[in-house]
Amino acid sequence: MTQIEQQNRIANFFAALARLLSGQSGRFTEFRDKVDIMLSGTAPHAFGLMQFASRVQTTGRPLLWVHQSAECPVPQIGLIAQMGGGMHYIESCMLCLTGEDDRATLVPDGFNLGAYRFDDALDLHHITEAPASTFESANGDMVRAYNRLMAIQAEQWERGDTFDLPYLAQAA
Repeated sequence: MTQIEQQNRIANFFAALARLLSGQSGRFTEFRDKVDIMLSGTAPHAFGLMQFASRVQTTGRPLLWVHQSAECPVPQIGLIAQMGGGMHYIESCMLCLTGEDDRATLVPDGFNLGAYRFDDALDLHHITEAPASTFESANGDMVRAYNRLMAIQAEQWERGDTFDLPYLAQAA
């Protein structure tokens, strides 16, 4: 795979993630302007997330730290967001797509920290109750979310859609 093709696949993944989290297609540029997305060769971890706190405070935009290894097809997603006067640092969020919902939520893997959801204006909100209370009860919604993410990627790739990489993905 050439470097250009690899970059196109990464941009396609980010566009699919934006579509899944926003609930609408055609909003990747807007999503990218409101949310920083970073691709990393390492899994999100607390110390690394804290290093981005000043950027999140300065820009006011949440940051999604995405790591996907060859060994694990499910991407690991970290989140840093400024909310309610404080910073939220989440090392591992999972995607959940309940029932006929139009957008996925980001659920911290402990299921005891609520969930995070983008509204129609692409502002991130903290929901105090996670859509499920355990990994087992969320399994179907998580499978639905990741299957939808892969389907969106495949549809975009098949159509030949092209997307620009977010700045932090270019810099990584």
